[in-house]
Amino acid sequence: MFDIRNYPFDQEHSCLEVGGEAMVFHCHHYLNYLLRSILDADYIDSRPFLIGAAADAVYHQLGNLCKGLSSADAKKMAASMYKTFGYGLIDLNGMSEEGLVLSTVKSFFSKTWSMKFGQSNMPVDYYTSGFLAAAYAVIYQRPLHEIHVKQTSCMACGDECNTHVVRPGTGNFEIYPAKNPIQFSDSPRRSLEWEHEQTITNAFLGAQAQLVGNEEGYIPAFGVYLARNQSDYVNRLQFEFMRALRDVAGEYGEKLGTELLLESGHACGFFTYGGVMTSDEWNAAVKPYLHTQEDWIRGLAALINAMGWGYHTAVELSRERAVFRNYNDFEDLSYMRMYGRADKPVPTATSGGYSGLMHLVYNTDLVNGKVIDTEEGFRQLRRSKAKYKAHMTKSIACGDGYLEVEISI
Repeated sequence: MFDIRNYPFDQEHSCLEVGGEAMVFHCHHYLNYLLRSILDADYIDSRPFLIGAAADAVYHQLGNLCKGLSSADAKKMAASMYKTFGYGLIDLNGMSEEGLVLSTVKSFFSKTWSMKFGQSNMPVDYYTSGFLAAAYAVIYQRPLHEIHVKQTSCMACGDECNTHVVRPGTGNFEIYPAKNPIQFSDSPRRSLEWEHEQTITNAFLGAQAQLVGNEEGYIPAFGVYLARNQSDYVNRLQFEFMRALRDVAGEYGEKLGTELLLESGHACGFFTYGGVMTSDEWNAAVKPYLHTQEDWIRGLAALINAMGWGYHTAVELSRERAVFRNYNDFEDLSYMRMYGRADKPVPTATSGGYSGLMHLVYNTDLVNGKVIDTEEGFRQLRRSKAKYKAHMTKSIACGDGYLEVEISI
């Protein structure tokens, strides 16, 4: 019922919007590193925002997509969207005014957590809990604060299936105020100044319709599992985590949070970009144009400019130092929608991704065809003495025209 082809990619702003929500791809490495960083900080109460971030974004999105639909068709729309975005499979036919007890054996978060970290001692599919709460609220026209949701079993814990229970009652997750309208930056953007840029971007824009959930509701691509996330969902996780750490430990908590979030970005840069640059898709559509190490970085930027993360370009590029810009960076725009202006740069995932990319191209044999996107390869990156560091010098959320990140050893 839901068809991603009905939502064209906005090339002017390098953005995809579905039902009023900006959408971005993330890989299972990044999403699970982020989730584990949050859960490991057991001195903060993260469950309310882990569920609330998903419920808020999905509630607004489904509210727009389900206008005028019957309850039966709204259930089909929600389940179809969930599958298309790569989160797995859910059956909402049993949902009623009294709520829902849902069991599924297809869960992006439970599956990929187990792949990456092994067994968990607690349920990990907070996204689906939030999604189901939002779907119930939209279909039965209830406010989010009157819905109680809980995951009672999880395959990542060794259970046979994931079970989520949604009931009307006292809300048990965070509720957020209305968001600001999206504000794109109108700053003139500097291109990659590379003759093959548009050819590569166009090739992967054409793949948007193919990057959808398969019969199991997953998106295996580039050697990773992808999920098409509501940008405000995944970014609110970062921002609320940082706020919680700051509340607990002040300046030290903020510094710790920044390092943890950058680490998640490093994982994204290392595993996702490493998978992309050793994939069949890369070898066919990008590699023929690559002649230098710098071309590998330009080729990757041209590709990810079709992913909804903003428009990436390199102002300076060498082994020792690089300066990257992102026009309409997805983290900046999310922050402004949810919180307004920031007093310091916020895009940690993007910055960490740039560091990971520099390491891949200059400190490994990736460009010579070696597959290095392994857990041991990532440990070597973190132990490396020649470690690239990111310094954010500009941020759209701070009033600048673009995000600018300096990367150096």
